[in-house]
Amino acid sequence: MKKTMNIYITTGRKNLKYAYVAIKSLFINNEDREIHLYVVSEDLTPEDMKHENALADRYGHRIHILRFDEEKARQYIHIDKKDHWPIGTMSSYWLFHELLPVEVDRIMVIESDTVVTGSLSDIYDMDFGGAYAVCPGPEHKPSNHRNFMQSIGGDTLTFVLSMYNVSRIRQDFTLQDILQADERVKKLAGYSQMEFTFGLLFQGKIKYVPGKDSCIDENERYVEELGYDYITECEKTAKILHFSSYKDYGKPWNPVSIMPGYATWWKYAQDSPYYKEYFEEQWKIYGQVKREKEELAKNISYRNVLFCAFVIFAAVSTGTALCLNGLSGIVVAAEAAASLGVSVLIRRIGILFQKYR
Repeated sequence: MKKTMNIYITTGRKNLKYAYVAIKSLFINNEDREIHLYVVSEDLTPEDMKHENALADRYGHRIHILRFDEEKARQYIHIDKKDHWPIGTMSSYWLFHELLPVEVDRIMVIESDTVVTGSLSDIYDMDFGGAYAVCPGPEHKPSNHRNFMQSIGGDTLTFVLSMYNVSRIRQDFTLQDILQADERVKKLAGYSQMEFTFGLLFQGKIKYVPGKDSCIDENERYVEELGYDYITECEKTAKILHFSSYKDYGKPWNPVSIMPGYATWWKYAQDSPYYKEYFEEQWKIYGQVKREKEELAKNISYRNVLFCAFVIFAAVSTGTALCLNGLSGIVVAAEAAASLGVSVLIRRIGILFQKYR
């Protein structure tokens, strides 16, 4: 009889087509275990996941949908619009106590923007040794992330491929303890971040697996800090590739820049039932970006013309006034400067309005 492995992933109808690749690669590379995949979602149903359930049947695994009630979560958790992660993502990790069945004593977390490239058994079967969590080593986190955690008295925690001692966390922490740690993070960092919160809460009780043997993140910043050669070497030994992103939301299916591991993601995506949708969605994203660039170029052109006209008008008016009356020239110049300042202020307000509406 195969040993059980509990895996935790969050997704919804909007992103399920991308999570399919993570799920497929997980199932293919871990046929020696019976995976119980706990899919946390606010809107998915078994019918929505018919393709994923077919995968589970083919490889001998099981999928459990854990329904996440966003309205209920809002009673406990407050996420600002400026936060990178929506309430569904944050709350599904805060609410371990509410969502997981009582018989689950340990859980390993992956994310929908990953591809599993090897067996996870060695990491999953590790002895916690008194730790609350096991995760990839801090050497693959950006230096500013590590420095921030050190400054607030916490440890660096990498979320992807992290494993949690659920029974001990339930015993030692309440949901209120987690939320209090999150409130401290929000005061210090300015926003919620689950890696910061758990790194603070589990300080001194995190066990590390070397990043090269566990997880490598791939985005433009990591390539700059770690180097192409190091990342491609880690791809040969790491068990999971994580395609994290920043404001540009670069992913294998949204290649704003090309990362080495994108080819691996597309390899597992080739026979996906969503394969056509990957391209259709990419074309939509590209079309939107193209329209935004065209609009920006148009706005810049208009601003340049108006600014040039303003400068010429101000110069001619000031010159004429100076010839006629020195004091009038100073007044005209002051009015021109004030007009320019008001125009810039109005423009900035307009940009902010467009950004946050």
